[in-house]
Amino acid sequence: MDRIAYPLSHEWHVAINRYINNTNWPANRFMYDAEKMADEIPRMAILFKLDRENALPTTHQQCSHSPVVTLPKNELACCMGVKCRQCPMLLALDKIERVTPADIDTAKAWTCAAHIVSMGGDHANEGFILTTGDRVFWDHVYESLSQSEQSP
Repeated sequence: MDRIAYPLSHEWHVAINRYINNTNWPANRFMYDAEKMADEIPRMAILFKLDRENALPTTHQQCSHSPVVTLPKNELACCMGVKCRQCPMLLALDKIERVTPADIDTAKAWTCAAHIVSMGGDHANEGFILTTGDRVFWDHVYESLSQSEQSP
């Protein structure tokens, strides 16, 4: 399963914007959810695979000018704050039989995405699933945005 690539990702968003501008926004918000899910589901399946294989990155670097920091523990959590290894819905899917582990990763991605969208979506637009490194990234971004320059 591949992530949505440019130019489709861009043109899809442009077409939704054009349509939404001429219609009822709340009733058609699901079109943005569909676009988001198309990219998030393949990404989530990759993250579930990395987590299953204990291969999530162990370090984080905010940018090329920042130092590399070691993550004490890198784990997945959804944008609703639930750790994926503790989510009862995802744990239930670990019991699927007669399929490959990659198939279970895909089932988890679809289930998690549907649950998040059914609960209102990714309000902060950080991603449906975040690694600990992703959380560190966004926390640094928010900290940076909250700082203001003092005028002399």
